[in-house]
Amino acid sequence: MEVLKVIAVVTGGCKGLGENFTKYLLSLGYKVYAIYNKSVDNAYIMENEYDNLRCIKCDIRKESEVDSTFFNIDDIDILINNAAISKDEDITQKSGKDFLSVLETNVVGTFLVTKYALPKMSEKGIIINISSNNSLDNFNPISIDYDASKAGVNILTKDFAVVTDRKVVAYAPGWISTSEVINMNQDFLRVEMEKVGQEKLIDPEDLVKYIISDVEKRESGEIVEVKNLWQEMK
Repeated sequence: MEVLKVIAVVTGGCKGLGENFTKYLLSLGYKVYAIYNKSVDNAYIMENEYDNLRCIKCDIRKESEVDSTFFNIDDIDILINNAAISKDEDITQKSGKDFLSVLETNVVGTFLVTKYALPKMSEKGIIINISSNNSLDNFNPISIDYDASKAGVNILTKDFAVVTDRKVVAYAPGWISTSEVINMNQDFLRVEMEKVGQEKLIDPEDLVKYIISDVEKRESGEIVEVKNLWQEMK
């Protein structure tokens, strides 16, 4: 893929899938601003390892912090709204406070980051929102707050596509091979994957490469479902 863009911002960029985005974009020659909140130790390690990386601590739920974070960032070519949390437990045990905290990070955080990034984006800037297959057809009572939040991310994608001439695309992957998923009950995981016809876990590095190479051909406002990535990449 020919790299035409030079500046990227990745939320949740120092852990999990976000870390994979950060490292891959660095390998392509991007200058990356990785936004993190709690991954302090990993942010320190990563920033000392890569010259072209700046890690910025920011609670994306707080508008003042998001505003100040983007104050000194200009000409953003690609924004990846990846930061998200989940609090998986039985629906009868969830409190309204827990439910709201997931929405604040996953929906309000995505909204605030996009709001303040848009005026700082280059003319052909691209926004990639990381949604989830859970928002489409993988309904699970223990993740009702997460599922609802990712459905909200899908709507934000469509709405921002209307109000800006920048391309805004959401990717809704299935189950990804992260440490959290690998360590969960495997019988439960098998059943959930069968529900949506996913044959095996998605490798996070492959997912990142697929998204970055695929986004150029997508229409703004599109929600791209990704389940059997190994078939997509043939």
